[in-house]
Amino acid sequence: MKHLTATVCLTIAMLLDCNVAISEEFKTISTRKGVTISFVKNMPLNVIRSAAILFAGGDGNIGIDVNNKTVSSDNFLVRTRKLFSELGILTITPDAPSDMENLKNIRQSLDYRTDISFLIKEIKNETTKPIWLIGTSRGSNTVGHHAVGLKIQGVALTATVTEGDNETIFNTDISKIMVPTLVVHNKSDLCHVSPSYGAEVVFKQLTHSSKKHLLLFEHGDVSYGKDCGPTTPHGFLGIEKKVISSMTEWMFEAVGKK
Repeated sequence: MKHLTATVCLTIAMLLDCNVAISEEFKTISTRKGVTISFVKNMPLNVIRSAAILFAGGDGNIGIDVNNKTVSSDNFLVRTRKLFSELGILTITPDAPSDMENLKNIRQSLDYRTDISFLIKEIKNETTKPIWLIGTSRGSNTVGHHAVGLKIQGVALTATVTEGDNETIFNTDISKIMVPTLVVHNKSDLCHVSPSYGAEVVFKQLTHSSKKHLLLFEHGDVSYGKDCGPTTPHGFLGIEKKVISSMTEWMFEAVGKK
């Protein structure tokens, strides 16, 4: 167990602290009256090829400390944000808004959509490149709820929650999504609310997406924690670089890579 723990910690440390040509900024902006949202912005120092807002799973609270420039979550998208930027994607990774302790079962809130729209404006201040919404686990619910109501050019749903008593991706009508859509899943995912067959159901329901693609991976050698936790196949632990590389390759092809 000690060896496994050390392996997991080393894997995460390598992802978070890799020396790549990107910049990282911790920032808080005002959105609605009396409400702020904090986020981490990672920007390629060379060419920006695209941009993305990364929505973490769980309750959506990733523990951003703007003053100390830290984030407490080891969620899949949180810990791989630099990998996206290394490949040319400007990323914004947001925490829960200041008036919401967490996002459990309220991701569909129109107030939250307003907050996301301000994050999109933040991106547009930096680039005119295509903007993607990328979610993982319950973060995919956020993307499913708001993709239609926001001016974005693509979406990606990873490790999507499709079963259980709480909110799932099917609480929204994903057939209304018209932009290119990428569905990503690990066939080794043992989380009871995100079985691998659910990804194929999601894919089939994307009936109006202009383009769509299903990426399936298989890996279960590295795992630490509960099956629905981030440091397991549910969080693509151990194959992050392969997953992010495959995702970005399709994203660039789907929306253009100028």
